[in-house]
Amino acid sequence: MTKKTTVDPSEIRELDIVELIDGREATIVFVPKDPTTGFEADVGSGPENWETIGIRASQIKRILWHAR
Repeated sequence: MTKKTTVDPSEIRELDIVELIDGREATIVFVPKDPTTGFEADVGSGPENWETIGIRASQIKRILWHAR
């Protein structure tokens, strides 16, 4: 059984701000050629506690802001 995602991975772009299903906000910092494999995102409230993590589309609740 495959897990249904709430966001289409092909819609996610570098520097988009997303809300994760655990309530945190994250900035997408890397989108691979195949976005179904996952993304790298920065989480945290400021430079002193930012952390870059790997996430999958299934962990994204919604896109809050699209980069252009």
